[in-house]
Amino acid sequence: MLLRFLSVGALVLLAEGYFSEEMFPEESKMQPPTVVIAILARNSAHSLPYYLGALERLNYPKDRVSVWAATDHNTDNTTAILKEWLTYMQKFYHDVEWRPMDQPT
Repeated sequence: MLLRFLSVGALVLLAEGYFSEEMFPEESKMQPPTVVIAILARNSAHSLPYYLGALERLNYPKDRVSVWAATDHNTDNTTAILKEWLTYMQKFYHDVEWRPMDQPT
């Protein structure tokens, strides 16, 4: 009798689902959280296109990503590369904030 009770109880537990997402399917419809990606760049024109390309290829909804970019005291083309990329890509991201500083304060 006890064995029959335990096997019926196990079947009921399996029917309910093991993970909480299975028990509450409406939770899986929630939006992923908004994340902030900070780009801090100085004299990185040689590697910046690779980094920005990897950022574009992230498997995460761009409308849930905010980008905060800052650069200062560059002796190469870093500021121009970042500015061009942010100007074009800002329409895809949740928010873009650009903080260039060419002269020290």
